Amino acid sequence: MRTTIWIGISIGLCVLFASGVNGIQITDNPSDVLSRIFSYVVIGGGTAGITVASRLSEDSGISVLVIEAGPNAQNDPIVNDPGQSIPVTKVYDWGYKTTAQAFGGKIHDMTQYMKKAESYNLPNPQQTSLGASVNPGAHGYSGKVNAGFPQPYEATVAAGYLVTAAQAAIPGLVHNPDVASGNPNGAARFQYSIKPGTGTVVTPDGNTRSSSATAFIYPSLLQKPNLVILTGHQATRLLWGNRVGSLSRASGVKFASTPVPDAALGPEYTVKFSKEAIVASGAIGSPHFLELSGIGDKRILRQVGIPVEVDLPSVGTNLQDQALDAIAFAVHPDAPASEYSTINVPFTPAAAFVDIEQVLGKPGARAVGKELRESIPARAKAIVASGAFTSEKGLIKVLRSQADSILRFKELTGVFQARNSSCQIQEPECTPQTQCNRLARKIFNTSPLREFTVAELVPGLAAIPNGAPDAQWQDYVKNAYSAVLHPIGSVPMLPRKDGGAVGPDLKVYGTANVRVVGE
Repeated sequence: MRTTIWIGISIGLCVLFASGVNGIQITDNPSDVLSRIFSYVVIGGGTAGITVASRLSEDSGISVLVIEAGPNAQNDPIVNDPGQSIPVTKVYDWGYKTTAQAFGGKIHDMTQYMKKAESYNLPNPQQTSLGASVNPGAHGYSGKVNAGFPQPYEATVAAGYLVTAAQAAIPGLVHNPDVASGNPNGAARFQYSIKPGTGTVVTPDGNTRSSSATAFIYPSLLQKPNLVILTGHQATRLLWGNRVGSLSRASGVKFASTPVPDAALGPEYTVKFSKEAIVASGAIGSPHFLELSGIGDKRILRQVGIPVEVDLPSVGTNLQDQALDAIAFAVHPDAPASEYSTINVPFTPAAAFVDIEQVLGKPGARAVGKELRESIPARAKAIVASGAFTSEKGLIKVLRSQADSILRFKELTGVFQARNSSCQIQEPECTPQTQCNRLARKIFNTSPLREFTVAELVPGLAAIPNGAPDAQWQDYVKNAYSAVLHPIGSVPMLPRKDGGAVGPDLKVYGTANVRVVGE
C-alpha cells in the first residue's frame, strides 16, 4: 500500500470540556446561570478563553462564566488524538464563507510566559537515536501545557530523510536542533503540544493532544467552584449599562442555544456581570461579536440596523493568514516505517524553514526586497481602499516593520491582508512562493528521500513538467493555494489613530470594561 507524504500543514482546533462535581461546573443548561451575577463573562471557550478563565478563577473571591457555542468533546478521538484533525463540519467549525479579494510585541517579552506555561518532556534515548534533539534552555518544565516528541518516535522517512534531503537540496541550509530556540532557520524535526505515550509501541491511548482544557480544566474539576462553563450556547451580543465618562460600560451578555447548522437562533437569555466581558471568540468570531454588540464601523452597523455603541471602524480589519501550496509524493511500500503508518502521531513531522536568500539567491533576494519596500505605499493605499485596513499611515508602519523582518533577518513569511475575504497572491509575494514549490520538488528528488518515493501526485509532472517556466508555476500557486487556517489580527492592537481596535491592555477603545484576547 502506498503512503503519501504532503508538504503542508493540517490544523484542527476544538474546545475540550469535562464534567465535575463540587468544583468546576460544566453544563449545557442555561437555567444554571441565569439567576447569578458573575464577576467576569468570557465569550468563547477555546485556547485563549479557557486559559484566561482558569487563571481568573484562581482568585476564589471572583466568579467566572464561560459561554461556549461548541459541544462537550472530552471523549471525541478526533479531538484527543494528535494524529487527527477537525473535519470541516459545523459541529466544530463555523464553516465561514469568504469572497475572493486582493490582499496585500516582541517575542522576547513573551518567552518567560511561554516557559511558565510549558511542561516539556525531554527526548528519551530511543527518540534521540532517531534524531530528536532539543535545546533544554528554550523550554519550561513546571507548567501545565505538555510538549515534546511522540513516543515511540517512528520518523525514519517522514522526518529523518526529509531533514537530510532538505539540507542537501538547499545550499546553506543547516540542521536546526530546536526551532523553539528563537531562530527557526534550518531543517528541523517538529515537537508538539502533546503528552507523549509511555510504551515502546504505538497504542490508541498513547500520545494525547495537550490543550487548554487538559492543562487548566481537567486537573481542577474538583476545585474552583467559582468557574462555570456553559456549553452548547452562543453569545449573541453585549448589553450596555451606565457610561463611565465618555466610555461605554457593558453590564450583561445575551446568549442563545447553539442552533443546528443553517437553523435560526432560538430564544435569547441574559446573564449579568459586575466587572468585565472578555471576548475570546477567535479572529472571525471576536469582531463579529463586537459588531453585533454595536462596536464597529458605524456605516456598516447602520446598514444592517445595529445600534451604534462605539464607532470603531478598525474592528474586523487587518485579518491575516498564511498561504499553503502542497507538493505530494507517493512513498514506496517497502520504505522504512513512517509516522503515516501509525496512529496518534501529529501530521507534520519535519520542515525546512528557509530564508529569502536560500529561496531566491542573493541577487533574487535583493530584487524582491527592493520591490517589497518600494511597493509599500501603493499596497497600503490599495488595502485601505479595499476596506481591509482603516489607516494608510498606520498600515505603512506595519508593512515596513514586516518587510524589515523579512529582509533584515531573512525570515521568509507571507503576509496577507483581507477583510472577511480570501487572499489573492500578487507580486512581490508570488516570486518566493513559486520558488518554494520548486524547492519542495527538488527535496523529494534528492537523496536519501529520492530512493523511497514512487511518483509525484500533486501537482504532477504532467501538469507542471521539470523545467517549466515561472509563469506556469505562478498559475499553479495562484490557483491551487489555500489558507493555512491560522487567521489572526482582525481586532488590531495599535494606536487608535493608526487603525487599532485595542490597546496594550487588550481593552477595546471606547469601552470601560470589554477586552479581547486570543484573536
